[in-house]
Amino acid sequence: MTAKRTALKSFWVGSTLFLFFLSGCAQTSSVVAPEAIPARPLPPSLYETVPPEKNLRSVPQFYVIDDFNSRELKNLLGLPWETELAQGATLEPEPVSQGAFEGGGGRGSAVKLKVDIPVRGNAFFKSSLASLDMSQAEALVFKCQVQTEEGISFSGKLRLVLQDKEGKEDSYDFTSLCTSSSPGPGGWREVILPRGQFVSIHWDAVGEIRFEVVAQDSPFKGGIGLDEIAFYGRDDVRFESLRDNLVGFPKSAKAEERKQALLVEPEDKKFLLEIARDTWKYFDHALDKHTHLPADHIRVGDVGDVGSYTTPTNLSMYFLACIAAHELGFISKKDAVSRIQRTLDTLSRMKRWQGFYYNFYSTTTLQVTREYISAVDSGWLAVAWIVLRQAFPEEFGAIATQFLKEVDFYEFYDPSIGQMRLGFDEAKGDFSPYHYGILATEARATSFVGIGKGDLPREHWWFIYRTPPEAWDWQSQKPEGKEVEIDKVTFFEGHYTHQGRKFVPSWGGSLFEFLMPTLVMKEKELAPEGLGLNNRIATEIQIDYALNRQGYPIWGISPASTSSGKLWRYGEYGVKYLGVKGYRDEGIITPYVVFLALETLPEHAIDNLRRMLELYDIYGEYGFYDSINVRTGRVNTQYLALDQGMILAAICNYLKGGVIKEYFHKDEIAKNAESLLTQEKFFS
Repeated sequence: MTAKRTALKSFWVGSTLFLFFLSGCAQTSSVVAPEAIPARPLPPSLYETVPPEKNLRSVPQFYVIDDFNSRELKNLLGLPWETELAQGATLEPEPVSQGAFEGGGGRGSAVKLKVDIPVRGNAFFKSSLASLDMSQAEALVFKCQVQTEEGISFSGKLRLVLQDKEGKEDSYDFTSLCTSSSPGPGGWREVILPRGQFVSIHWDAVGEIRFEVVAQDSPFKGGIGLDEIAFYGRDDVRFESLRDNLVGFPKSAKAEERKQALLVEPEDKKFLLEIARDTWKYFDHALDKHTHLPADHIRVGDVGDVGSYTTPTNLSMYFLACIAAHELGFISKKDAVSRIQRTLDTLSRMKRWQGFYYNFYSTTTLQVTREYISAVDSGWLAVAWIVLRQAFPEEFGAIATQFLKEVDFYEFYDPSIGQMRLGFDEAKGDFSPYHYGILATEARATSFVGIGKGDLPREHWWFIYRTPPEAWDWQSQKPEGKEVEIDKVTFFEGHYTHQGRKFVPSWGGSLFEFLMPTLVMKEKELAPEGLGLNNRIATEIQIDYALNRQGYPIWGISPASTSSGKLWRYGEYGVKYLGVKGYRDEGIITPYVVFLALETLPEHAIDNLRRMLELYDIYGEYGFYDSINVRTGRVNTQYLALDQGMILAAICNYLKGGVIKEYFHKDEIAKNAESLLTQEKFFS
């Protein structure tokens, strides 16, 4: 239900994803030049290194900018090709069916630039690369052909221009490479431009690629063919370019010795502490070296990946992780403060909307990669500011207070129905038409903070549905209950029933929705007959569903990442009858939600974690991987910042007397809203 999860669930990320504490601060950043790659001789033909049964996109040594096989004239980053013309010049790109590359069982398509350029004129065919990180590339390669009128030779020039994010550019005249060497099939020639020809630009932020056609002493009318434009490196060039930005990366996909040590550890608290120690390594290592922002995710094993973008919720989890690491004794207070301060220095340079951070930023360039502001993700960052100013009041009290003053959650409030909109799409200039309308979801933490700050009216809490109205006949079951009045608001105190057990449903029936807010909210303590009771019942029903109804060996069904070869996706999974709508169950079990259940059924949670370790290779250098498909045995060897953060905070709460929750409720914002939890009894 978070905006992050909703936005990511439909993206396949094996290919590319595209993807100041003063209000209105301009977006500024600097690109740090990567270390130079030692020059090595390149093969005379790079395309001949591609196995005949493969196409260029499937070979990791190539990062393809465009093979022109799409119907749209957009590159493979989803960005359009454009023309730029001198006076009197024309350039018309058109697709042609005779492509330059024969790999993968088919020729594919290419683009032909029909040009008519007067004397001394020129024309550009160009596209943005969105500050693409190609720091480990060794060459740019493409196929080209020149077509002229019969009997007329090409007397102009062909140039390739690369420009970086800061506007620096280098060019290379490839005329002779495209005209004088012996052509291959179809008249295509291979052009290899070594990195050493482009020495002025930052290769970790390539902003634009331009092909320039120049007429000299005579006009030129004809065609220029282009195809299979790609960056090349000796290894997985995209992955290595992204990994190069991180402080560290796992050396191996398996941590067998560590796993075996955990399996024989008899003491539950020591068992959890050591898992937390490994989990912290994600936040210690998966940070950008220069910006100190946490990567959204990393994948290890045969298919490596780095999600070099971050979100407000990732930042929230990073701050909570630093606090938890200090509380658990992994780092000193001085170290925790230093780490947080470095990240805050970066945040001070990042563009915001009405004081709120956007939902997606590049961790290397700080660019906003999607102009969307999520209410719930913003809420979780506000949660972290509250905890931060209580955990380290002398160091961060003032800056956290300033941020909390500058954001107003009323921006997302819809007074016509008393609920919060999902977010604001700046590109469209409009708010989402949908609302966070169900109480038993992770969005209730945002409502709690908004009311505690005074941004949202108190009655908002009672306008959030316990169950939707009975008239919504599409919901998974007909709700029961009665109307009650609290704070002069009359609302339906509804519930569902499963095998005689009453519960207030979440949207999708995932444990994540029920339990994520318990990282900071004292629902068990303050709402023992409300949310606290409901959280425990939901956990019990989930366990019964997985172990008894489905016969799974382990439990823990919630949104998680899954993999299929080079691709991965974020999917929403749950127990249908635990939800209003109900997510599907595909046998995906995720460890992070079991750690959240330390709040509700700790003994069951620990037994389940031990069982996971016994049955599956689900443990790596940074702790538990994100998911296991118990129907196939496939483990997704991936870590997500969000899920790693929840694991670490949940363990810290369990081992340290709910310390994260204590910090949160010590704050006046939480104190102002505590009675929302104490007033309600769900099933009385």
